[in-house]
Amino acid sequence: MKILYVDLTTGTGGAIISLAQLLSRLDRAEFQPTVLLAAHSQGRGRLEAVGVPVITLPTVTADTAHSTALVQAIKSAGPARRLFLEGPLARPWAWARGVRDLLMRTAPLTCRLYRTIRRLQPDLVHVNVISSAALAAAWLAGRPVVCHMRWQGPLTVWERIWARTVQRFVFISQWIAEHDATQGIPAGRGRLIYNGLDLAPYQNLPDRPAARAQLGLPAGRPIVADMGRLVPWKGQDLFLRAMRRVVDAEPNVFGLIIGEAEEFSRDFAAGLPALAAELGLADAVRFTGFLADVPAAMAAIDLLAHTAVEPEPFGRVLIEAMAAERPVVSPGEGGGAEIVAHGRTGLLYPPGDEAALAAAIIRLLRDHRLAAEMGQAGRARVIEMFSLEQHVQAMVDLYRELEQEQSS
Repeated sequence: MKILYVDLTTGTGGAIISLAQLLSRLDRAEFQPTVLLAAHSQGRGRLEAVGVPVITLPTVTADTAHSTALVQAIKSAGPARRLFLEGPLARPWAWARGVRDLLMRTAPLTCRLYRTIRRLQPDLVHVNVISSAALAAAWLAGRPVVCHMRWQGPLTVWERIWARTVQRFVFISQWIAEHDATQGIPAGRGRLIYNGLDLAPYQNLPDRPAARAQLGLPAGRPIVADMGRLVPWKGQDLFLRAMRRVVDAEPNVFGLIIGEAEEFSRDFAAGLPALAAELGLADAVRFTGFLADVPAAMAAIDLLAHTAVEPEPFGRVLIEAMAAERPVVSPGEGGGAEIVAHGRTGLLYPPGDEAALAAAIIRLLRDHRLAAEMGQAGRARVIEMFSLEQHVQAMVDLYRELEQEQSS
């Protein structure tokens, strides 16, 4: 079965990681995958590393700098903001921008994708992150579509329209399934398939002192980490404010912020060290940047604090920490509330509540027995619910089901 995977995102977040892990385990005797990426995607190396053919194409066909500058100017001007974004012109303005995007970006991109699909002749198109251009091109080419639903934002009018042509949706959490139902995605054509984690790298982790020495981290201090892309909704600023409370209660604690910024979030990321200094945490928190060896990083810490201030669609970093037998603290909404068994594998707190976040961290730092028990229970939960083998088998079953439908 020839499958064309389409991912037109630009970053290296959970969507690309999940796709790479799926492709690393697909039986190539049964499935012949090809991946199509945006030309400026940062995920190409990760996908090529698992041995799949990768092709790219430009995704932007018009200079949108002027439009972007205009939108930013309107957002920053009070009267204009009220008129165009919140007032009587909000809907016409949104439609005008949507039509411009359709004519100058989506339509040309759809044509390029259509030609690529016709040339490759796949049996199935798997859209890794919803894209109206990819869905339209697959429909025009007469190919069945699987579409992964990985994001919690509102769908565009074009995504809603073209979603009607999709044969199967894959929801990465029950929360995403429920959210997408409010966006008009038919639940009857969807399936809940959690992302999976390859547990092999977590089998023989270095002990904590060795892992810390490898990363140049202090040996004798409890370490709390927040790992993820440095983007506003991931809430690293919330982590810093909570850490101020934690350090007041436990002065020896050391914090890590692990991750790097996206292109659009560089200003946010640049402000985090200044916030740490303002809070008096310059010597208590370290910014590591991106760390490729996630298992080694998890081996070095005492617990993981997840600080998303918007619902996390899934929360891969949570299962990574749990696989390393580290207790986790997570907002009690979104995918995190499905991953973390509160009181058994970690603690949930009200989203955005820095006092509750700090209290949960302090509790686990002080109760070593509870932290160890949660770590062990967390690994068992990952093995039970989130292994890569389970994920791959569920996807294979879905592909075979669609293949049968198409042949009947």
